[in-house]
Amino acid sequence: MIETIYIELPFEKITYLDRPEFHTHEKEFKKALTSSMMKYGMKDPVYCWYNSKPYKDKIHIIVGNNRMTVAKELGIKTIKAVVTNFKADEFPLEGEVLNTDTEIKKLFHLPNDLQIRRDKNRDVDQVMPAYYKGKVREQYV
Repeated sequence: MIETIYIELPFEKITYLDRPEFHTHEKEFKKALTSSMMKYGMKDPVYCWYNSKPYKDKIHIIVGNNRMTVAKELGIKTIKAVVTNFKADEFPLEGEVLNTDTEIKKLFHLPNDLQIRRDKNRDVDQVMPAYYKGKVREQYV
C-alpha cells in the first residue's frame, strides 16, 4: 500500500543531496534562501520518498534539497515533510494521511502554484512548485 502523509521529522532522519553547484554557481540564490529561512524558517514542507526502489529504507528528499542544506547550516532540528511511503503496510509512519490534492496544498505557502503529480494508480509521486523562476522565487526569498 502506498500512502502520502504529513509528518515532522528530526533532521537526521532524512537523507538529501547537497549539490556542489549550490555552494558555487548558485551563491546568490543560496544567500537569498538562507536570509529567507533565517527570517521565516522553512515556509513549506520538503517532499520525500520512503521505501522507494532507488532509496530503499531511507526517507529521501525529492524536492527541497537546497532547503535541507541551509537548514543544516542554520541548525534547524525539525523538518516538516510530505512523505510518500511506498510500503506503508509494512513500514508505517505516524503522521497525517493526505488523500487529496487539497489536503496537500493547504500545507504550502503558495498552494495555487503547487504541482502535484500522480502516477497511473493515482498515488502521489511528486510535489513541487509548478514553476520556479519569476513569481514563485520572488515569493519565497
